[in-house]
Amino acid sequence: MNILISSCLLGEEVRYDGKSSSSSIKNKELFLKIINEFNVFSICPELSGGLTTPRAPAEIIKEKVITTNGLDVTYMFNQGALNTLNYCKKNSIKVAILKSKSPSCGNNKIYDGTFSSVLKEAEGVTAKLLRKNEIKVFNENQLEQFCDFIKSNLK
Repeated sequence: MNILISSCLLGEEVRYDGKSSSSSIKNKELFLKIINEFNVFSICPELSGGLTTPRAPAEIIKEKVITTNGLDVTYMFNQGALNTLNYCKKNSIKVAILKSKSPSCGNNKIYDGTFSSVLKEAEGVTAKLLRKNEIKVFNENQLEQFCDFIKSNLK
C-alpha cells in the first residue's frame, strides 16, 4: 500500500529552519516498522509550492499564511497543497503521516497566528485539502492510530 509521509519526518532538512523533524517522532521503532512495511512517498508541500529552505516561519492568520516578516505566502502554501493532492491521486495514496503543528501539514492543532508558540484547534493548508479529498491524515504522534486505521479500514 502507498502512503505519504512529510519529507521532514523522513530526515530531509526541509523545515523552515533548514532542519529535519525526525527528532519529533516519539515512537521511532513503530515509525521504522511503518516505513519498512509500506510503499512510502515523500513530499514537502511548502517546497513543492515554491518556497525555499531556509525560510521565515509562517502561521495562518485569518485564512492567509503570513511569515514573521509580514510576507503573504498563501499562494505558495495553496499551490503546495494542490501539488500534494495531485501527487496522492497520481500514486493512489489514501493515507498520510504529516508533520504536526505545521501551517501546511498540521492535522489537528496548528500555531494560532500570533508567533507566540500558542496552539489552536485547526488544520494546516495541505492537511485540510487532503482530508476534504478523502485522504486520511495522521501526524507523527498518531502512529498507533495510523496502524489501527490501516488494520480496520484498508484490508
